[in-house]
Amino acid sequence: MVRMRWLILFWMCVLSLGQAVKPQSIPPEVLAYPEMVLYNGKIVTMDDKAYNTSPGTIAQAIAIRGDRIMALGSDAEVLRLAGPSTLRMDLKGKAVIPGTINAHTHIHNHALNYWISQNPQAVEEVARSFNIEGRDFRELKRKLEVLLREHVQNSKPGQWALVGLPTGGSAGTGVGVRFLQEKQITLQELDKLTPANPVVLNSHPAGMINSAAKRALVELYGSEPGEEKIDDSGFGEVTDYMRSLILDSFFTDTARINKLTEIIKDGMEKQAALGTTTFSSHIMGLRFFDALMNLYREGQMPIRFGYTHYFGFQNNPDPASFYLRLGDMAGLGNDFFWQAAVGLGNVDSGPPMMCTTMEAPPEIKAREWCRNAPGTAFAKAIHTAITSRARVALGHAYGDKAVDYFMDQIEEAIRKDPGITLDYIRGRRFTSDHTGFYPRADQIPRLKKLGILISSRADYVNRSYPWLEIYGKQYASRVAPVKSLLDGGVKVVFESEIRVESGSGPTLFSYFVPFLNRKTRKGQDVAPEEAIDRVHLMKMATTWGSEYMLREKVIGSLEKGKLADLLVLNKDYFTVPIEEIADTYPLMTLVGGKVTVLREEFAKEIGQRAVGPQLKFTRGQSERE
Repeated sequence: MVRMRWLILFWMCVLSLGQAVKPQSIPPEVLAYPEMVLYNGKIVTMDDKAYNTSPGTIAQAIAIRGDRIMALGSDAEVLRLAGPSTLRMDLKGKAVIPGTINAHTHIHNHALNYWISQNPQAVEEVARSFNIEGRDFRELKRKLEVLLREHVQNSKPGQWALVGLPTGGSAGTGVGVRFLQEKQITLQELDKLTPANPVVLNSHPAGMINSAAKRALVELYGSEPGEEKIDDSGFGEVTDYMRSLILDSFFTDTARINKLTEIIKDGMEKQAALGTTTFSSHIMGLRFFDALMNLYREGQMPIRFGYTHYFGFQNNPDPASFYLRLGDMAGLGNDFFWQAAVGLGNVDSGPPMMCTTMEAPPEIKAREWCRNAPGTAFAKAIHTAITSRARVALGHAYGDKAVDYFMDQIEEAIRKDPGITLDYIRGRRFTSDHTGFYPRADQIPRLKKLGILISSRADYVNRSYPWLEIYGKQYASRVAPVKSLLDGGVKVVFESEIRVESGSGPTLFSYFVPFLNRKTRKGQDVAPEEAIDRVHLMKMATTWGSEYMLREKVIGSLEKGKLADLLVLNKDYFTVPIEEIADTYPLMTLVGGKVTVLREEFAKEIGQRAVGPQLKFTRGQSERE
């Protein structure tokens, strides 16, 4: 009897053991099924971060669970992980890359400006915008006087007049720039024409405001502009105000800030359709932050934003005092919205108001502008930000001399503060943007020594080219010299101002092309020896860009455990002829594993429904850069 009981117990154990063994046919690495598997593709992971022409591992399939990449490998390896509810998507051989990172673009500004252009009546209670043209100083002044007299007659009390003068396109060669720089209208004349209404004259990069505007800025921001911004004659650089006055005057209550939130979200969604999944920018305009915080708190950010903190410089006569108190906030936030750095904004402006060592006739040199020269309030603020342990991002530098001053200020901090060592500086990854006319060849070793990351815009071959006619073609090698930077061991990342707020515009990849062929829109060569290959360029826009953003552990490449930000492309960027790169665009964009955009043509192909903005892509680059 006892023996029979033991036999029964033995067979019960064997049977129960057999039942326990059965589920082991499921792969042991699976803790839960992926929600999505993309297979039958060419998945270029960009996981090789070195200075070479290797894009890294290339897989066929990728599994995604939640917002993370669960696995990559062959179709067989990844499909075996799929469960009964896993969405399986056949890529039909299409190329996949990480979501791109734009290190300097004003998406929020562009979205707002487009909304204002479509709804001018909505903001007329605070400002009216005008543009005037003129062939010479005399004609321009006459038209300006007529415009301002009519504005005074028809305006409401305190209503701003934002007046654009001819700039000559993005190059700044227009008659309006010289008109303002050479003070063809004085502050006294402007005040007589508009004694009570605030006025901003803008011909980028030059600007001017009247006395009523100075008083209005005190009311709006609590202080007059610092002397390094606007001088006693009312002349200065007014980009901040053109980007913020309507914003900070109009979007002041909850309902309007909620509307601003919708505007910004729409702009970001359209950028996702371009293929941008992460961007950085300095925020000019206080109410932008309120709207962005709405998206942040509600978990509604369509793409990732590593912002640079510019508020200490916006209409603040003592930015050093502000940044003395701010302290180190770099990286603070979550993976959708975080502070990347203290953003210095612009240490010079665009040509001719750039800060450069290039030789030129005296009348040209007299038009240059060095905002961070030794002894200025701006230079003091930079030094204070560094010694207060902030990560510092030079958001705009066009000329090489401004960058010399910046590096001088870093090295001065090293000399004066024992705690600020070279290793510390290198570890903070300070940055400098744009590369309009820098660096010089002799600056590159110094940039490498200090560990400064450079953000470069290819379209500056267009903006800088007209000034080569003035300064000399020998300076062409200073225009976005990316190859020399990479050869010198300086890490470079991608930036561009791509605008598609209307729902149409050029592709993201059209802005890659000048890095590859070094040609202007009109076909002129600009230092062709500085051309780079497409793999290095993709690293600039992905894996290296993540280091600029302080987020290399979670974005920038397609690796297990990283955030699932990726693009499915209509063409294979890595193999198509160079003339087809401009026609390359994402058919699908994923941000954190969520299908943010799925174009209609691809949706039909894979049996899904279209998602997000359906941009109409146009050939070539925008002239508005």
